[in-house]
Amino acid sequence: MERDEEGRAGPPPAVTTRSSPKSQQTPPFPYSSNAASPTPSPTPVVVVLPPPRLVAPTLTEPVSDTVKRDLWRIVSNLKVVLFPNPHREDPGKALRDWDLWGPFFFVIFLGLTLSWSASIRKSEVFAVSFAMLGIGAIVLTLNVLLLGGKIIFFQSLSLVGYCLFPLEIGALICLFRGHFIARMVVVFLTMFWSSWAAYPFISSAVNHKRKALAIYPLLLMYVSVAFLIIATG
Repeated sequence: MERDEEGRAGPPPAVTTRSSPKSQQTPPFPYSSNAASPTPSPTPVVVVLPPPRLVAPTLTEPVSDTVKRDLWRIVSNLKVVLFPNPHREDPGKALRDWDLWGPFFFVIFLGLTLSWSASIRKSEVFAVSFAMLGIGAIVLTLNVLLLGGKIIFFQSLSLVGYCLFPLEIGALICLFRGHFIARMVVVFLTMFWSSWAAYPFISSAVNHKRKALAIYPLLLMYVSVAFLIIATG
């Protein structure tokens, strides 16, 4: 503090301060002291979808291609029956690509075989066998569905029809007039073969506590077909 000539104290010298460039910036309008700092926008996620699977229309394809595809499906389903594996991981997937052409031909062929082997009333034998197999397959399918089985109705019909194929082999063998005991052995072996082929599918479709209720009618039907083969032989 400086004094003048008369001894009086003068005002203090002015102090100049330098402000930083950041403090001289004017805040954006409108300004709020409580404004939150802007959050960065999230980076957009790009999901790449696979191209749609184009299925060729079957109505415009040649008849030969349709027949080849159906025959290949029947052969692939027959492999599951001819070489059954009860310990497969997912038996229900074996006949996922089911069809009704194969079972239809097998039922017709078994009825014709039984009528050929019959000595009398061939037409009645064919009618009885065809009705028994058709109605029996429907009843067995309804039985599995009523027991809470996780299977499609037509898929179950396809399964029962395909599993008749070993019995058809036994019926063809019985056309040759052999010994009665030999024919019985052949028929019961093919019956066991059919039951063994159908067991993993039916047992995996229903609850483990209801397996017996689902398998018993199936075995009863195959036993009836086996005795019909022996009776007409």
